[in-house]
Amino acid sequence: MMTPFRPLRSLVLPMLLLVAGTAKAQEMPTYPLSADPARAVYAPTAEQRTQGLRRGTAALALPFFDDFTTPLEGAPKVRNWLPTGGALVNNRFALQPPTRGTATLDGIKADGRNYSGLVTSPNGNLDSLISQPINLGGLTTTDNVYLSFAWQAGSIVGNPNNNASSSPVRLELFAKTDLGDWISVWREASTGQRTPFRQKVISLNEGRYLHGDFQFMFVATGDRSESKDTWSVDYVVLDRGRTLALADTTFNDVAISAGLRGGNPSGGLNSPLRRFSAMPVWQFNAAGAAQLNRRLGVNIYNLSPGNTPIPIGVQGTLRALPAGPLLSSWVYGNRPVLANPRLDSVNIPANTQPPPTTPTAKTLRYTIALGNPQETNLRTQPNDTIFRDVELNNYYAYDDGTAENYVSLLAQSVGQAQSFAYRFDLNQPDYVGGLRLYPVFTAADASDRAITVSVWSDVAGQPSPLPVASKSAVVRYPTPGSSSGPYTEITFDTPVPVTGTFYVGFSQASVGRTLHYGFDLNSSFPPGYLWVRDNAGVWDSIRFAARRGALMMRPVMTNNVVTATASAREAAAFSFYPNPTHGTVTIAGLAFARAAVLDALGRTVWQQSAAQAGKATLELSALQAGLYTLRLTLPDGRTVGRRLMLE
Repeated sequence: MMTPFRPLRSLVLPMLLLVAGTAKAQEMPTYPLSADPARAVYAPTAEQRTQGLRRGTAALALPFFDDFTTPLEGAPKVRNWLPTGGALVNNRFALQPPTRGTATLDGIKADGRNYSGLVTSPNGNLDSLISQPINLGGLTTTDNVYLSFAWQAGSIVGNPNNNASSSPVRLELFAKTDLGDWISVWREASTGQRTPFRQKVISLNEGRYLHGDFQFMFVATGDRSESKDTWSVDYVVLDRGRTLALADTTFNDVAISAGLRGGNPSGGLNSPLRRFSAMPVWQFNAAGAAQLNRRLGVNIYNLSPGNTPIPIGVQGTLRALPAGPLLSSWVYGNRPVLANPRLDSVNIPANTQPPPTTPTAKTLRYTIALGNPQETNLRTQPNDTIFRDVELNNYYAYDDGTAENYVSLLAQSVGQAQSFAYRFDLNQPDYVGGLRLYPVFTAADASDRAITVSVWSDVAGQPSPLPVASKSAVVRYPTPGSSSGPYTEITFDTPVPVTGTFYVGFSQASVGRTLHYGFDLNSSFPPGYLWVRDNAGVWDSIRFAARRGALMMRPVMTNNVVTATASAREAAAFSFYPNPTHGTVTIAGLAFARAAVLDALGRTVWQQSAAQAGKATLELSALQAGLYTLRLTLPDGRTVGRRLMLE
């Protein structure tokens, strides 16, 4: 029998907030991902798989514990789990988990593609999560060895499909015997409903499990073509001296959870910015503290036994990255956390501690940490801290950079090009340099796509009938194994001047083809700020059936700098070597004014100092391995960009 984290009524999943548009706003559907390009960066290499499978001759000793607090997102840590299986550690799919991170098992592989490679397919095995070998040798049935974990069916994406004999949807746990056989010891079939997290305790007090090479494995089964059939696992504990009683599945632990009651149903700490997840630094400086969120908070979960309130302290800090000084620290104060209900929340107004309004681009880390004097176990203390980074650079974003769903314009064969457009209200006049998009390629759309990005002026509270500027481009289909980032940036030939309210977005020609783009379920945009134009040329504001979320497109601004990209001939006059490089790059060709390096999200992560401006040799060894863009600014202000690989 399943034992829920009590009381169940405190864990009823809240209805997702309605993102209200204008009275006439269209309601558009969103769909489970059939591909997630951002996950590819976490996929283990062949060497990492080999090293993880040969992590050492000694099996792990008891106790085994993982609450998936680390990594913040990525593959499960190899110390506990084999580097295979495709499970994703994250804080953005599960709803009200016991701790801020969970292991998500769904229909998307580690490389970001679905399991079937098809649009539809029969159900079958999806992600798995396999422990490293654990030494249970020398133990007997009197040692009371038990494995416990928390599980959830469904996710922020929605309800899973219903289990059926012809289309199984389930989560199953296997244990490895002393003969090397994998035995099913627990199975939960989907009822077609999203569940709260529930606790399960499994007895391993059988001689066939008490050996020196014991392992256990979670396996999800469901739709192999998309991420609808999702399961999450959290707070895995394997130890001796335990019981099946409920008291043994409560722990002296008050943990940071995910999401915020009355706000995000999932995700980590919400954005420190009031309206955006990122914005240009000069636009932030023009308004300062008015741009900050008055409700910066997160859920907390009391896993401790009993009904006595537990006093905790809450502290917030603000620091500049990568290793900048502590800019501010403030105490929320001590407060009692009740054991009934288990779920609570903490809020710290971000606008009480505004960052300095310096002109340089910056990434700021806001951190909330709990202090519980009764919690002395070092293994649970990491789940007392959560952080959120906010970037003040050169772009606006409503989304947080991760896709949980996708959205698309309807395929039409006649009429005008359809469009999506976001509204932005400037704090000072500016220029739009380009637009970043998050294309999602599916098995039915595995080819290049032609689109047009545009800027529209405001006419009576909606986009103008005709754009003030447009740029057509081809978005390339990423080849298997490609290390390109999930965002694609399309740059206007000349930056577009804007003032007050403007709209920016993209258009899809009516060619009878549906194109998919990433949709972030853990963020939102202001009501009436996303618009769609149909193939008859009529604009209408949008709300989504998901009731929350943000289409993933980001305008890049230039701070009134009228730069343009160089011609193809001038760009071809430049070269650099070696590429790939281990850190040092030499540029050959015409003179340039300054060099900068952008990451896969288009963020500036390195730029030449004034003293080194125009030098042909770049020392980039401080950057992590990965794919970047090397951008050269020419003496006349135009730019040249080339891909650069650091190993």
